[in-house]
Amino acid sequence: MARSWTIRELAREAGVSRKSVWAWVAEQGWERPTSGPWILDAEQARLVLERFEQTAPLRTPREPVACGVDDCERTRAGTQDVCKMHYQRRARTGSTDRSSGGDWQTAKTHCPAGHEYTPENTYRFPSDAGTRRRCRTCRIAQSSRPRT
Repeated sequence: MARSWTIRELAREAGVSRKSVWAWVAEQGWERPTSGPWILDAEQARLVLERFEQTAPLRTPREPVACGVDDCERTRAGTQDVCKMHYQRRARTGSTDRSSGGDWQTAKTHCPAGHEYTPENTYRFPSDAGTRRRCRTCRIAQSSRPRT
């Protein structure tokens, strides 16, 4: 009598997940039982094992590759050329260079009202060692507005 196989046994034998075996078997249009596990005959099992033997080289683990940024010892993330940290930094800022948290603020050339940040039009807070800035035109307009 020929041996019958379950999806779980075939997945273990082929070294792949049950889900991938199940999906491929379902794609073939083979009859699925109404209840119980999916039992495959010897010929179907042979076809499944041949299929996943062909894709085995794609599943072999690869040597980790270092991040493409100088002096970074992390490994690359998937098919990216950089590690996960540099990938996220590039997605956020457009560059893998390190930046301080406020660089995106200091890069702004105009206030939200559209006034240009010039030395004459910029007020720097002395309590913050001159790191925070406000538009002088907007501050004057706000202070001259009547309070309600």
